[in-house]
Amino acid sequence: MSKPVADIVAEIRLHPTEVNGRLSSICSGEYRCVLGIDSQHFSARWIVPVGEELAPGGRPSTFGIQFLVPEAALPHFKVGAAFTVWEGKEIGSGRVLSVARNA
Repeated sequence: MSKPVADIVAEIRLHPTEVNGRLSSICSGEYRCVLGIDSQHFSARWIVPVGEELAPGGRPSTFGIQFLVPEAALPHFKVGAAFTVWEGKEIGSGRVLSVARNA
């Protein structure tokens, strides 16, 4: 199985459960959500490696992220840009570390 090509690489941190974050960790496998930036929101996905998880209030992790419509999202996601992670509400935040060369 081939690995999906990332549009951006970003560091993601989930808010602690006590401050309106998720109740549980994001476990290994594909995770789909909405990323918010510049008062706009874009559908995205990333893969949490087998045996790893992203815990509420835990350490940030780095992921390659794909957008459903990259041509609409990428103009907003420049290196260093901060964004929010949404799952019906804001559950986390992130920062763009790099953008794919062909993006």
